[in-house]
Parts: sequence; structure tokens; C-alpha cells
Amino acid sequence: MSKSLIMNFLTEEGKRTSVRVANVKEDITDLEVKTAMETIIAKNIFTSKSGDLRTVDSAHILESSTTELTVK
Repeated sequence: MSKSLIMNFLTEEGKRTSVRVANVKEDITDLEVKTAMETIIAKNIFTSKSGDLRTVDSAHILESSTTELTVK
């Protein structure tokens, strides 16, 4: 099972945009995620179609699994 961290931000136009990080560590904390998100905003690391990231909106971890099927 793989885990991805989804960080949601609001842009300068007030629209929501997301940054996804694959293979997030098992013991990541809320504080670590919040600090990372604030750093992304402060250093203006990413931009989007609706402008620069301005505000932390939300974050969650998405767990997914894959089941291979034999179809040949």
C-alpha cells in the first residue's frame, strides 16, 4: 500500500490547488506538514494557473493499494 500526502492551498485568486508528495513517511506529523506548507508559501516554491500559493487550506494522507489481475 502506498501513501501520498496531499497539501491543499488557496492561490492569490482564491482558488484551491494541491501539491501531492508520493511515498510519505509513516510517522509524519501534523506539525511537520503545516511547517512544510508554510515554507512552500514563504519561499514561493510553486505557482499555479491561478497564481502564487497564498494560504494553507488543508492536508490529508491518501492510502492506495493495487491488485494485479491476470487477464492474458
